[in-house]
Amino acid sequence: MTDQQPANPGTNPGRAGKPTDAWVLLLPPGWARFPTGEGQQRELDAAIEEVVARALPDSLPRDRAEPYRHMLRDELHKNLAAARDAGTGAVYLPTEPMEGVHIPASIAEIEVVSDAGTDPLQIVTSILGDGYEESELVELDGRPGVRVVHTEHKMKRDEDWPELSTRQVLYAVSRDEVDGEWLVLSFSTVWNNHNTERLAEALVFFFDAVMTTFRWAGVGTNIMNLPERSVPGSA
Repeated sequence: MTDQQPANPGTNPGRAGKPTDAWVLLLPPGWARFPTGEGQQRELDAAIEEVVARALPDSLPRDRAEPYRHMLRDELHKNLAAARDAGTGAVYLPTEPMEGVHIPASIAEIEVVSDAGTDPLQIVTSILGDGYEESELVELDGRPGVRVVHTEHKMKRDEDWPELSTRQVLYAVSRDEVDGEWLVLSFSTVWNNHNTERLAEALVFFFDAVMTTFRWAGVGTNIMNLPERSVPGSA
């Protein structure tokens, strides 16, 4: 992956804490991180405005561009509302085409708490036995985790949309076994024909490549050689 940009979650790496209080991963240009966690409405609004400004800059005639700005803002707010209501900490979305192709994918960032003091490998083992079509042990920057894949076919959003298939690739990694803290990064893509299925398969490889760039960035870590520019909406 080239010309990547760091996506930093909302925890402030400068405060007292531990290495897993913050994390970073790299995404190509055209992706944006939208904070959707509790108390982050101002940050979410700022992220949306940055994406709108990039898509429809002030150099465009105001009378022609402003209606499209309103439409883009409304669409982003609508699409992110469900994630906010579900307690998702952030959503990553492709906001620009990649090589002329619109990317049917998203990444959700979720923090969860399991039984405090439980061995993470015990929890991972229980996940591996849940009947996913693919499941494997992984390690993300020194912490144990699991990667699972789930696919559904003939999903229907509403009467105005065709039937879709969807694939979810989920990484869950232990942040702190003492407190039972976990981070979940969930990737989703959709398709409705053979050609778009091939794109979806390629996007799964893309997400796995993104996850190889994952690093903890909290107190005591030393993240080196990251690009200076951050994804819109990053902390």
